[in-house]
Amino acid sequence: MSLSKLEFYSELLGMDQSVYVILPDKGEGAPAEPAPPEEGYPVLYLLHGTTHDCSNWLRYTGIERYATDRKIAVVMPSAQLSGYADMVYGEAFFSYITEELPKIVKKLYRISSKREDTFVAGVSMGGYGAAKVGLTYPERYATIGAISNGNHAYMRPIGLHARNSNEEFPSSITDARHLLCWGIGAEGDPRGTREDLYTLAEANLKKDVPLPALFHTCGSFDRNLLMAQDMRDFFRSLPGDPYRYCYYEEPYGEHTWAYWDKWIRIFMSWLPVYLPSSITQL
Repeated sequence: MSLSKLEFYSELLGMDQSVYVILPDKGEGAPAEPAPPEEGYPVLYLLHGTTHDCSNWLRYTGIERYATDRKIAVVMPSAQLSGYADMVYGEAFFSYITEELPKIVKKLYRISSKREDTFVAGVSMGGYGAAKVGLTYPERYATIGAISNGNHAYMRPIGLHARNSNEEFPSSITDARHLLCWGIGAEGDPRGTREDLYTLAEANLKKDVPLPALFHTCGSFDRNLLMAQDMRDFFRSLPGDPYRYCYYEEPYGEHTWAYWDKWIRIFMSWLPVYLPSSITQL
């Protein structure tokens, strides 16, 4: 395998950025270096959560081994505390992740441009970001991996850190996130906007576009469980299962790297790499 750290100036963000890229060009003990597919490697854009950066997937998981086993390139950017939004009071991280970054990566690395070879996933804030990316541009992404997250536009009414209905998430934190990322104050509501996964998902059903498959998991002891279950109920309610939605709730699973390491490996095994376009179930 090859691991590189790409550092460059982002025109959209107006500042330097770091991105880690894994190319699965040679596995451990491989006698020869296989050539990438003619169209380039399938690619997974892998997003971090709150308090994390582009290095955390490498530091706390076996992502290099998983990428090599599945022959998938992995691109790991940083997005600070942006909520993967074009922040009203901050930088345009959503456009950076969806527009500028893919162009730079594909210019420098042998990566496929085909929709069926392009995936996006993340944990916590990054799981929400991955779902928002894939649902905003369903024509670009074949599969979404959402781990330990729900629809974060609902964090105030549901309670981001609530493990049961009697707990509440402090409003000051959600208010700050809504204001900085979305420009919505304490009385505002991001539901029904472009930050709302349900709004995006329903809008796609009215368009003549291919829809990504959605893989979703959350642990039963995860602080985001109520949001995850709300997201589960929404996608399961859509007639005909248009997103081929799969949800796994692991008993006693927590909001930890041990959980995320396990489930990113399962998600990557689930991806339809070098398989027919139909999604293979676990």
